Amino acid sequence: MDRKEVSALVNMRGVKGYFLFRQDSPFEVTKLRVNLTNLGSRVGPYHIHHFPTPPMRSPPQTTCSNDNVGGHWNPFGMDTKDPTYPSGPGSTHDRYEVGDLSARHGSLEGKAVMEAVFTDFNLPLFGQNSIVGRSVVIHRPDGTRFLCGLWMSMRTRHRLSIWTGICR
Repeated sequence: MDRKEVSALVNMRGVKGYFLFRQDSPFEVTKLRVNLTNLGSRVGPYHIHHFPTPPMRSPPQTTCSNDNVGGHWNPFGMDTKDPTYPSGPGSTHDRYEVGDLSARHGSLEGKAVMEAVFTDFNLPLFGQNSIVGRSVVIHRPDGTRFLCGLWMSMRTRHRLSIWTGICR
């Protein structure tokens, strides 16, 4: 079975960089590399959302809306309102929504640059709970949606990536 990689290039509103996810098989952990510059303290949490971003025919102000990309990818029904839901990094990864990247790995809030590699035990690129083909949303510090994009599947030798959409 070929390993899977998923990436998103970011080049909007002055924010530049990429997210790169790699999983060697369905039985291995996923490695997440985040490299973003010029964040300017304008961003906060980031998540995988349920649906892909719509075609560019959608008005830019609605591209990242709940009607288009839905809420966080949460195939196991984790209750984020439960007082035992982890408020930040430190718990086992199965305690978070699959799409709640910032709770597991830390928010982008207050950072000008983010350059990090994370190991994630609950972020599948294979199977029915995969994040492939969904969207990633970067929120403002107050939680409103700021940027969104679509992850694309890649083979080791065929690197394809796309980042689309701006929320206003």
